[in-house]
Amino acid sequence: MELRQLEYAVTVAEELHFGRAAARLHVTQQSVSEQIRRLERELGAPLFTRTSRRVTVTAVGEVFLREARGAVAAARHALDVGRRAAAGTLDDLSVGYAEDLGPRLFQLAVPALRARLPSVRLAPRPMTTPAQLAALGDRRLDVGFCWTAELPPGLDSLLVTREPLVVALSAGHPLAGCDTIDPRRLSHEPLVTVERAVNPWLHDHFVGQLEARGATVTIHREISSLDRLLPLVLTGSAVGLTIVGAAAARPFAGVVYRPFSDPSPYADHSVVWRRDAVGPAVAALVDVIRELRDAGAFIPAELGRPHQGTVSGGGISHDD
Repeated sequence: MELRQLEYAVTVAEELHFGRAAARLHVTQQSVSEQIRRLERELGAPLFTRTSRRVTVTAVGEVFLREARGAVAAARHALDVGRRAAAGTLDDLSVGYAEDLGPRLFQLAVPALRARLPSVRLAPRPMTTPAQLAALGDRRLDVGFCWTAELPPGLDSLLVTREPLVVALSAGHPLAGCDTIDPRRLSHEPLVTVERAVNPWLHDHFVGQLEARGATVTIHREISSLDRLLPLVLTGSAVGLTIVGAAAARPFAGVVYRPFSDPSPYADHSVVWRRDAVGPAVAALVDVIRELRDAGAFIPAELGRPHQGTVSGGGISHDD
């Protein structure tokens, strides 16, 4: 029995499709099928039931795969430790972050982490959420700070904060004088929101919440950052969506931000890491972020309103 065979079996079980498993493993489907057959011959029982339409895990497969996952994780852990030790980088911590989320994380968490582990060297990497999740799975990243999304196998997460969305409007827009905005009033307005190609889950989450509140959503343009959104809003070309924390951090002359009426659409931010993370640094950083979250440190500053009232930051959910 080879480690490669265990990796193939675990991947097929996760995908329930030999073709997709082969694509993930960067090998041919024939190679995956052959290695699974060899493994099944050695075990004396099938791991999978195959038909022309579907693949399912057998009862023997369920028992075997529980142990196989642990063996694969242990082998990867040992390889990762060995490589870091050889390179002298056991104390390095690569941290990915999504645009609009990173500054607060580093400003708050880095001093506290250094107080606990002075030898840790942080390497920040701006990345989209899907890129962070892929890099965590491939062990090219230790920790990600990203928009909450469905996690691939082998990753854990901690919900850091839930932020309400706000509407970005030109100061002369008819809705700019409203205290709050019902999502239905955005029907057929030319909206600018997060690029679906960059983060499909977040784009669909934003749009889905508006539609659930009765809005007919018309996407004018998709963008990757607030900096690209604001000129479109200022010129009156479109209406934008962003989180309250990003809006508070980027006041822009001629642009006003208005909250939604309750219940407000929202976005969640999470810190993500591998379950088999190497060394104490990842656990220490997660603990620091949890403590900061529980103390309310990640609640965004209030957003100034040029007319009346304020938009307050979203409360923190304490569900891990």
